[in-house]
Amino acid sequence: MVGYLIRKGLNGVRSSRDRLRIALIRRLFDREKLAVERPSEVRKVLFIRWDAKWGDSVVFSFVPRELQRQGISVEVIATADMAPVFRDQFGVDTVHVTKKRAGYGEIRQLAKRIGQVDLVVFFSHLANHRALYLLSQLQARHVASLDDSVGLVDLKLGEATRGRHFAEKYLTLLERCGVQGADTQYLVPRNEQSDERVATFVRGRRPFICFNAFSKGRARTLTFETSRQLIPMLLERLPGHDVCVLSAPGKQQEVEALCQQWSERVFSLPDTQSVYDNIALIAHADALVSGITATVHIADGLGVPSFVLFPYDPADRDDWHSRHPLSVNMLAQPSEPLDVNQLDWDEVKKQLSWFTSELGVSKLDHSSPEP
Repeated sequence: MVGYLIRKGLNGVRSSRDRLRIALIRRLFDREKLAVERPSEVRKVLFIRWDAKWGDSVVFSFVPRELQRQGISVEVIATADMAPVFRDQFGVDTVHVTKKRAGYGEIRQLAKRIGQVDLVVFFSHLANHRALYLLSQLQARHVASLDDSVGLVDLKLGEATRGRHFAEKYLTLLERCGVQGADTQYLVPRNEQSDERVATFVRGRRPFICFNAFSKGRARTLTFETSRQLIPMLLERLPGHDVCVLSAPGKQQEVEALCQQWSERVFSLPDTQSVYDNIALIAHADALVSGITATVHIADGLGVPSFVLFPYDPADRDDWHSRHPLSVNMLAQPSEPLDVNQLDWDEVKKQLSWFTSELGVSKLDHSSPEP
């Protein structure tokens, strides 16, 4: 509790500092533009993705493809870590590499290098001070965002897409740009070495369900105790299946401790080296059980249904739930601080029973087809 109060105090100080910075940048650089329903003559679109992570990047993955089909060039601002994903996996035309927390001077230089664009897209509910400054420096005819309060934003999509999944928000953007009938199927990055390694590892094994406990931040991470309660429920309801516990660099010891609670029906990939190993495992699985994190969107892209646990945040569930028709997206109980482990276990059992039954006995008694 003491640690939580300290973190809460520090977060409050940071929040106050950020509000002051935003207010100052708005006063100095924001200006009102006439709102538009549809941007005209869009030929080059720039997406600000310097805060992108794996999950939201997978959800975004179909957007460049659909714009390019209409002859529209797509550029992205990204960090060095994510640049290869946008360039090599999603096929964007140009990636402008920058730091996640670039200074104002670096932002001015970045904007100068980019030059003129028809439409800039910053898809966030709240534009921070760096994003506001970048928007003020870019040479853009139109700016689209989910933060309708920014004057520089003339294509305001916050209220227009409220309550919709982020993929649907992107679909609205595409429609406003004249793209009709877009295919919203995600592109999931793959790595040949990981695919081959995992294919060898799972060859000859029984069908399995992937289980992921890890996420960024305590609020979304399943504890050891929560995992110990969920896994036996899966084993009981799916007697023809095993459970593969997903790992991550530095997490193998925790995963092995969890696997040792049961017989050979619970296993993990030794020495998980990257997210690509987990992608390959999910591709071979019949389902995924996870707190809300990137693995859920990866599973969606691979056509794998998910049982997803969220901290009590209905708006976050609206934005990022699994879109697979057989998935369950369940909120934990309200808590302070938010915690995905604050579960109504009677409701978990009810929802998990529905999930496993809906998957179908005939499907679950057979191995998944090769991806």
